[in-house]
Amino acid sequence: MLRRVLLALGVLFAALGVAVAASPSLAATLRLPNVPRVAVAVLAVVFALATHAARKRVEFRDPDDAVVRASGLEDRYEPPRPGADVDAELAIGPGEGASGADARIRERLRLLAVRVLSDAEGWSEEKAHRRLDEGTWTDDRTAAALFSEAVDPPARNVVVEFAGIESTREREVRRALAELERRAGVGGD
Repeated sequence: MLRRVLLALGVLFAALGVAVAASPSLAATLRLPNVPRVAVAVLAVVFALATHAARKRVEFRDPDDAVVRASGLEDRYEPPRPGADVDAELAIGPGEGASGADARIRERLRLLAVRVLSDAEGWSEEKAHRRLDEGTWTDDRTAAALFSEAVDPPARNVVVEFAGIESTREREVRRALAELERRAGVGGD
């Protein structure tokens, strides 16, 4: 209670001091005693600053209480990013578990390719499957090699993989996705 009274007095004196400093005729109107007006204004500002400083030092919460309260709160849910599972499977690379991941990625991309080719080209699903198996769905041999065993990727893919820049599988996936995006009209290109 005392803090509130002191705060109110500080604000009142600060307002009075600012008003007297801004308009000296106000002191005559309020019939303030013959005290130098600047001294009253300075005192009011000092009281206001002292009150403000005292309020800043007050701890409103114990930090230990905040930890206890926060422990009962629910954790923030971070939804999975679309495609994160594909990124994880691509990151496996050659080695243990890669053949299963590779088969899953190829199957998912094959389903996507059939849908895109059916929608974009007006092909039936059977025709899309056949064109994917034959490698005739695109002129890009690298993209076609992803779905077709009959198509060998260009020789430069082998050189790029040997140099360690990008694996043949990553290049095939990237090129097939780019071709499917182009056919579907997705992207800003």
